[in-house]
Amino acid sequence: MKDLHEETKMKCEEFLNELEGLPANGPVGATPGELLAELPAEAQKHAAECASCEEALQVFAETRQALAGMKARQAEPGPWFATRVMGAIRAREEEIEESRNNVWVSVRKFAPRMTAFAAVVLLLGGTWAIQIRRTERQARAPEMGATESLFEQAPSTQVNDDIVASINEEPQ
Repeated sequence: MKDLHEETKMKCEEFLNELEGLPANGPVGATPGELLAELPAEAQKHAAECASCEEALQVFAETRQALAGMKARQAEPGPWFATRVMGAIRAREEEIEESRNNVWVSVRKFAPRMTAFAAVVLLLGGTWAIQIRRTERQARAPEMGATESLFEQAPSTQVNDDIVASINEEPQ
């Protein structure tokens, strides 16, 4: 029993696929019988046996008739249409490009200000560091005077080079 139900279900799916496969530009106002004639023999036989598929064929025919009326009322685009659409696309692209460029324009305007600010901060920071170092040296200066150094602080006496030279020289 299940096999029979599944087989019928598969045939219904195949029938609906065949209906969907019919060309969309078929005869305008086609009746269900005319649409059924365009289907393969197996699909026609199944539609005669299955009430749900026959109903689907009826709905499909009505839908096609309703859509055919809409196609007749469809307006054709004028010769200006492509120009107008392309102009709108171009304007939108320019707007997007401008919004991207505005960021970089802002950065370019902001860069000199940022450079000047960085220079002032560097100058003030350097001056502050030098001032701190100078005060630290002044605080340590008395300490260094009290300690002894490797080198003499007093001026040395002049050495008489003539005497030293005459002693080392041999007589001729």
